[in-house]
Amino acid sequence: MFGVLLVCAIKLAGVEGEGLRSRAFFDANNVKVGDPMVLTVDFIGEADFKDLHPPALSRAVSRGDWKLDDASAKTDTFRDARRLVYRVRPMREGVLWFPSLEFEYTGRDGGCRTVRANAIPVHAKGGAQVVVDEMGEEENAMPKPPGLVREIPGGVSDDVLFSWRRACAQPSAEAFRRFDFAEARLNEATCLLRDGNWSAALKIYSALEWRIGQTPEIERGMIAALALKHDDPAVELPVWRQVLRPVLRRAWPGRVVIVLGSFAALAVLFWLLGRGIRAVAAVAVAAGFTLAAPAQDIFRQMEEHMERMQRQMQQSMGGFRFSVGGRREPVKIRASVRTEPEKLQVGDVFDFIISLEAPRTVSIGQVRISVSQDFGLTFTGRAENLTDGVSRNPSNVVKRLALPARYDVPFKGPVVFTVDGMVSGRESGGGFSFSYSDSFQSKTDPVDIDVKPLPASGQPDGFAGVISEGLRIHETCDIMRVETNDVVTVTYRMFPNGYVPDDFLPEGAAFEWVRQQNREGRTAEIEYRRYFVADGAPATPVLKVPYYDPRSKKYKTARTGGTPLIYKPSSAHR
Repeated sequence: MFGVLLVCAIKLAGVEGEGLRSRAFFDANNVKVGDPMVLTVDFIGEADFKDLHPPALSRAVSRGDWKLDDASAKTDTFRDARRLVYRVRPMREGVLWFPSLEFEYTGRDGGCRTVRANAIPVHAKGGAQVVVDEMGEEENAMPKPPGLVREIPGGVSDDVLFSWRRACAQPSAEAFRRFDFAEARLNEATCLLRDGNWSAALKIYSALEWRIGQTPEIERGMIAALALKHDDPAVELPVWRQVLRPVLRRAWPGRVVIVLGSFAALAVLFWLLGRGIRAVAAVAVAAGFTLAAPAQDIFRQMEEHMERMQRQMQQSMGGFRFSVGGRREPVKIRASVRTEPEKLQVGDVFDFIISLEAPRTVSIGQVRISVSQDFGLTFTGRAENLTDGVSRNPSNVVKRLALPARYDVPFKGPVVFTVDGMVSGRESGGGFSFSYSDSFQSKTDPVDIDVKPLPASGQPDGFAGVISEGLRIHETCDIMRVETNDVVTVTYRMFPNGYVPDDFLPEGAAFEWVRQQNREGRTAEIEYRRYFVADGAPATPVLKVPYYDPRSKKYKTARTGGTPLIYKPSSAHR
C-alpha cells in the first residue's frame, strides 16, 4: 500500500541541525499515467542548509511505479522551510503510494539524526496522450507551468467558494479572471501558458511579482513563459533577476524600504567619511601644536586643572553621598517572587507575583523580566501593576506586578526571576538639585514550583496533551465530486485557545502545513493536511481530537469531517 520502504536513510550532506521535521506533497494527486508531476520535500526546523545539495531519490522508489528525474532537482527556501523539488511521473494505473522517505543529517553534537517525510497517494488513470514506454530523458522537455492553486484565502463567502471550485473543475483563463486575489491570477497565467499565450502570462507574473513578491510559483511560471517565447527548454531567468532575487522576493513595500534604506546608508557613509576626514585634519593640527610645547608641561597643566575642578565640585556638593571614585551610590532594589495560587496544575492559568522593594523617593520603569527555567512554561499575557505592598522599612515601598502564566507539562524545581529596569529620582545638597536615572538588575530568591499533571480520571484514549479553552476545527476538501480511488486532499484548520504540542499530528493527518501565532506569541491557528482515497465511502472520515479544557476542568473532544462525497462514473466505463 505504501510502496517501497527504504532500507537505509538518504544522506543530507552538509546539513547540521536539531529536531528537523519534514513533509512531502505533489502538485496534483489525481493524474494520468505519464503526466509530469512536481514532488516537493520540505525540511522545517533549526539547521544550517547552506551546503545542502539535492540527494538522488530515484533509487529509493519503485521504478515500476515511478520515474523520478534526479537531474531536475532544485533547492529553494519557502517561509520557514528549506525545499527540495523534483520532477516525477507515475508509470502505471491505479492508486500508487509514493513511499515515506527517511533522511539522515548531522546533529549539533556531531551525532546522526533522522527525519521521515510522509507517504503520498496518487491516483494514476489510463491515458493515451503519453506513451510511457517511450519516454526519454526529460532534460530536453519544455518547463511546465505551475499547477493550479486550489486553495484560496479564508473568509470568502459561500458563493465565491462555489464559483472558485467550479473554475478549478473547468479551468480556463476566463474562469479565473473574475476573481481578484493572487491565487486566481496565478491560475489565469497557468491557463494562458497551457494555451501558448506566453506574452499575457508574463504580464500577469510581472504584476504579481510587484504585488506579492517573487514566489517559487511565479519564478517557475516565468521560466515556462520564457521557454515558450524563445523555444528553448534550457532557458533561465535573466542574470539581473537571479542577482536581485533577495529583493524581488519582497512585495513592493519591502522593495521601497530596501531602496530608501540603501540611499540612507550611503548618505550616512558619506557623512561619516567627511567627518573622518575632518577629524584626521584636526588631529594633525593638534599634533603640530603639541610638538611645539614640551609634553610634560601639557600633562602637568591638565592634571592641575582636573584637580581644581574636583575640589570645587566636592566643596559645592558637600551634602551628597558619593562612593569611592566620586560616583553616587546606586539605589538598592530587592526583588522577590511567589505564585498565586500556591498549588499549580498543568493547564491552569496562575500569576507570578513579583515584588520590588525600593525607596519611596524613586520611580521604577522600563521593567524587563526573564526567567531562569522556562521548560513547559507559557506566559499568557503581559505583566499588570498591582497595588503597592507594605515594607518593614518605613522609608521603602513595595511595587508589585502580576505576570500571568501557565504550565503545559508537569514541572518540579526551583525558578529564579531576573528583573532589569530603570530607577529615577532627584537629589539635592549644597544649593544644587538634579535628577538622575540609572539602570538596575535584581534577582529573586528561588521559588519552588510543583506543577501537578493533568488528572488521569476521565482521560480519553488518544489524548496527546492538547490543552485549550474550547477547541474549534474546520475541514475543507479540494474536491468533493470524485471517482473511486481519487485522492481527496483534506485540510484541517484548528483554532486552539491554549497549548498544542509542537509534534502533535491528528490521527490520519499527513503533515502540519503552517502554525500561525497571534500578537501575544500564542498559537492562534494550525493547518494540517490529510490524504483520503475515495473508496466508496459516502463521506470523508470524522476527525476526533481529545483535549483538556482548563476552564471547565474536563476532558472534551473536538470533531470535524464527514464531508459528503459525490461519486461520478469512472472514466474507464464511459
